[in-house]
Amino acid sequence: MKRKQKNRRKQVKKRQDKIAAYENEEFKDIFRINQALRMKDYGLLREIGRQSGFVSDPVRRRVWPFLLHYSERKVKREGSLNIPHKDEEQVKLDVTRSFNTYPKNVDDQEKEKLQGQLHRVIIHVLRSYPSLHYYQGFHDICSVFLLLFGEKYACQLMERVALFYLRDAMFATLEPVMKQLTMIDSLIRLEDNELYEFIMEAGVLPYYALSWVITWYSHDLSDLEKIARLFDLILSSNPLMPVYLAVATVISKRKQVLALPCDTSTVHSFLTNLASDTDIDTVCEQAHALEARYGIYELQSLSTIPLDQFSVVNRFEQDYLSIDTLEKYNEKVSEVIRITRQEKYDKPIELTAIKPHEATQSTLNKLLMHKEIYTVFTIGASLSILALWIANSSLIR
Repeated sequence: MKRKQKNRRKQVKKRQDKIAAYENEEFKDIFRINQALRMKDYGLLREIGRQSGFVSDPVRRRVWPFLLHYSERKVKREGSLNIPHKDEEQVKLDVTRSFNTYPKNVDDQEKEKLQGQLHRVIIHVLRSYPSLHYYQGFHDICSVFLLLFGEKYACQLMERVALFYLRDAMFATLEPVMKQLTMIDSLIRLEDNELYEFIMEAGVLPYYALSWVITWYSHDLSDLEKIARLFDLILSSNPLMPVYLAVATVISKRKQVLALPCDTSTVHSFLTNLASDTDIDTVCEQAHALEARYGIYELQSLSTIPLDQFSVVNRFEQDYLSIDTLEKYNEKVSEVIRITRQEKYDKPIELTAIKPHEATQSTLNKLLMHKEIYTVFTIGASLSILALWIANSSLIR
């Protein structure tokens, strides 16, 4: 009798535990993710990544490769791993500055080991596709993949990220990225004109968001879990998502921004450091909502800044979302290689808007005028030097 009662109590507890698990939001998310992986439902996984993210690193290790069309079979490559890439000296310099904020509590020996692995990951990508141009900040994204997946898988996954997400930043010129930065101002204007006018009056250009956009915030945040959550969203979205995230970040702090003295160095300084004190879940939610209101083509039209028809933003659907076999992947890689060999983008998509927005065009012209200088400052130099240069630059006058 006692044994029966004991068994009954165990069964009741099991049912209660099961009910509690089903009511747990994290359990529900993992259940949906597992279901999507079993069904190979690419669309559902992207939806989850955009809405709530992939919960934990063990889950990400299963989902990100699926989203990136990973295969252990041989894939199409442009170059040879035995032939050095022209940008390898710069890679060395950046790698020696890596792993200073994350992971935490790493001793010098472990840090040196990670730097060696990171160097090999970056070199693997560049030598595999020598038409890609390295930029400062690419190493930040590579470091996140290295920490999550290890060297072998990071090499394979970063090939796909470089070709199908970061291609505009790895083009022969920085013009595609400058155009995307200009859209930040346009989107702030569309969403919050008071905030936009304040930033314009302060004479601040959207360079404050450059590292957010080209490193997916991995240069600006020290919490790897927050960075991974942002990567969940970006890998589940069009490559323009970092622009929506940048706008969501600024708007989330509108009260603090509007309370600042309206001068260039103060406002630029504050905006540059915004990412480190941001509620990531809220920003992800707002960025998702912004994209729903202003899709990639509508944003280009409303901002009167057309990206090139070969831009990774405009080709993402036909290049990447259409991949369903290894053969299709290799076919698309061949097309992308031809694009990366171009010296410039000179075929902007046609827009429905007729008259360019005067302030937007002015911002773009200023960005293009000093793009090389700002890239070095924003990623490589200290904030104080950058703020001093801005305050004395004719660029903002």
